[in-house]
Amino acid sequence: MLSVLVIDDEYGVRSGIRQILELEGYAVEVAETGRQALELLEKQVFDIALIDYQLPDLDGLTLLASMRSRKLPTMTCMITAYANIDTAIAATRQGIDFFLPKPFSPDDLMGVIETLARHKHLKEEAEKLRKENEAGLLALATEKSQTASLVASLRDAVLVINRERDVVLANHAMSALLGREPKDLLHAPVDTLLEPEAFKPLAALLTGPDDDARRVAELTLGDHVYFASVVGFHREEGEALGRILTLADVTDVRRMAMEKPRFIRTMVHEFRSPLGAIRSLIEVATEQCLGAELAPYLPYLQRSEKRIDRLVELIGELLSLSHIDLERTPSPAPPCEVAPAVASTMDLFREKLADHSMTVAVDIEPDLPRVRIGEEDLKAILTNLVGNAIKYGRESGHVQVRAARRGADVCVEVVDNGIGIKSENLPRLFEEFFREKRPETRDIDGNGLGLAIVKRLAERSGGSIDVQSTVGVGSAFSVRLSTIENCTS
Repeated sequence: MLSVLVIDDEYGVRSGIRQILELEGYAVEVAETGRQALELLEKQVFDIALIDYQLPDLDGLTLLASMRSRKLPTMTCMITAYANIDTAIAATRQGIDFFLPKPFSPDDLMGVIETLARHKHLKEEAEKLRKENEAGLLALATEKSQTASLVASLRDAVLVINRERDVVLANHAMSALLGREPKDLLHAPVDTLLEPEAFKPLAALLTGPDDDARRVAELTLGDHVYFASVVGFHREEGEALGRILTLADVTDVRRMAMEKPRFIRTMVHEFRSPLGAIRSLIEVATEQCLGAELAPYLPYLQRSEKRIDRLVELIGELLSLSHIDLERTPSPAPPCEVAPAVASTMDLFREKLADHSMTVAVDIEPDLPRVRIGEEDLKAILTNLVGNAIKYGRESGHVQVRAARRGADVCVEVVDNGIGIKSENLPRLFEEFFREKRPETRDIDGNGLGLAIVKRLAERSGGSIDVQSTVGVGSAFSVRLSTIENCTS
């Protein structure tokens, strides 16, 4: 049974992690301060430690440095709500094994714990093999297929070279990165493999003194950003045996760090504009600019009410986005019938369609299999797409809702003959707060979050969304969903 030490000053975090891990069969101890953690580490050696970055007495990096100075064999993971690139780099330089930003889901937690457990097993196996056979890393790799299997299963790219700088081990992630078949990497000179200009940063990182110091760097290879780490293997008497290079893809983390300020600026603008307008309208009434009679102020109050409604809608959609992002895998829900969800959604828009003199056609293929998405999520997708078809449609226009098999999946389509979308804006259509700025859209209410929600809901259930549009002709949104038949085949 693996042992885990959870170090966090928040009771809810400690107890939540403890319950999850104990249910999975781990032995768990908790500490709310750094000093309590050090006392526990004096009494017991833990397999894994989850360390909060901000503790009331010691910060996580100081505690980590203390653990490393004792040469404890504990695998470590930094958990923090203050996740950024600088924190990650500092933690990596201190020897952290993994980095998990808060908030995280139970699946995220278990993924990290299982990865650390595999890493620990791999390190122990490698050390065992090194003692059994000091002839070189090539012999270790060829004689022990279990180690190769463990390395191959790692999500990070791993490359092991011997002291002659020949490749003795490379996992599938590394072979994909280098664009080679795994069999073509074994025994190949690493300097030859890294000759292309795109891999020069890797070649530079692998060139240096043969010492025990871990070297880390942030590298950009193509469209991806990686945290790279190089560490040497040596005999006990100091003779170099080889080096291990690992690459962790942090492209998404970097992208989120860069997009967060833009998101906050846009959100502040979305709140500030209506609040400023509401305040101006209220001042007209409170200062009695139009006299003492109530009637002249009613239009101003009605406009304020509409702006408040838009703010409430914006808050609701922001909460929906946050909920979806926190729950990357949806809560278990029964498979959904497409036809009832479509019928229920269209009932909601009956009056609005009539107000715009729009006609609607619903075409559902008979005997469709159930789809792997919750009914409420499917209704939310349909509500956003049908609502947009009406909002950006034409007076006396037409809306079509179709559902049919597409191979092993079901495709749900919402088609309109409205104003359409410019081709250059299609790639940004599902970004938060994105709205087309055209004369035709100037007076249309919206906050640019609906389609972002649709995309997240579709992808969270294992589906996808596509859009085809022509300016002045209309738009067609297609949501592809897996079926129960497909999932069990």
